[in-house]
Amino acid sequence: MSLFAPKEDEVDEEVLEESPTAECLSRFQASLSRFSYNFDATAGVGHGVSASNFSKTVQTSPSKKDRSMKSESSQPVASPLKRQRIDEEQASDSEPLEPVSPSKKAKGKRPARRYAPPEVYAHLKPLNDCLLQSLDIVFCGVNPGQRSAETGHHFGHPTNQFWKCLHLSELTSERIPPSEDFTLPERFRLGLTNIVDRPTAEANELKDTEYKEGIAPFLSKMVRYQPRIACFIGLKTGRIMLDHVTRTQTSRSVRPVFAPGLQPYKLIHSTSVEHSRDCSTSETLFYAIPSTSGKTQSYQIPEKVTLFAQLRADLKKVKDGSLSSANFLIIK
Repeated sequence: MSLFAPKEDEVDEEVLEESPTAECLSRFQASLSRFSYNFDATAGVGHGVSASNFSKTVQTSPSKKDRSMKSESSQPVASPLKRQRIDEEQASDSEPLEPVSPSKKAKGKRPARRYAPPEVYAHLKPLNDCLLQSLDIVFCGVNPGQRSAETGHHFGHPTNQFWKCLHLSELTSERIPPSEDFTLPERFRLGLTNIVDRPTAEANELKDTEYKEGIAPFLSKMVRYQPRIACFIGLKTGRIMLDHVTRTQTSRSVRPVFAPGLQPYKLIHSTSVEHSRDCSTSETLFYAIPSTSGKTQSYQIPEKVTLFAQLRADLKKVKDGSLSSANFLIIK
């Protein structure tokens, strides 16, 4: 027997002394295993989250979400005056020649055009008026748009809502295509003209002085053809016309506030021999309706149709004599 070999009774004693401690430790570790957490990176697979992107999926920052909701809920509602101003900026018989793609919309609005001298659009010709004596309504646009000038027809761009509004308001019994604009006077007693003759791509390319210079020729047409109502398509034209009429007839403190619809002035017609045979109206009233351009977003189609329908209702009153214009200013 080796001198260093352990005695059997000593070994057994050592094991017996350590066994209770080892057993307790084992039980304690087993009890802790119930509270352990094992991360499984593939747990999201099959439930809309890939394993590779699992670590990238984080919750949206509450502060950023709150700011987004606050921004959406706090959009201001445009006041009537602001809507008129927006309409004036966008009013035109012209439209974008190409549809705007969603990607372009996302990048932001295209900047508004600025004044363009006549030589820029010298290749485009003015439109012919569609007029006859004593029509019910003569619609006066701002100026020919580029598409209208190219086709030779009023409100010629496919996105312009003029012809749709005419039909929906029952001023025409059917929707007339722009190519048949010349049939309006005889078929529906409606006429077409513009306050400015020269074409542009957008109304912003005109100067205010061009509107003002167009008033005298326009009124000369109204004196000659004597319609019951002249309706401006574009609020800026109506505003400039009201300023022209009231500037010399009323003090600034009592001038009427401009608003869409029936205007507070009229044109009295003479009963000269030249017109006595054909003239069936003694005065022309004036109306203003927002631009029917597809770019005008401040007034939606239902609102425009409502104004066109009101125009039709007022025309009926003019015909049966129930609309009084006794207090209207007289254009001199």
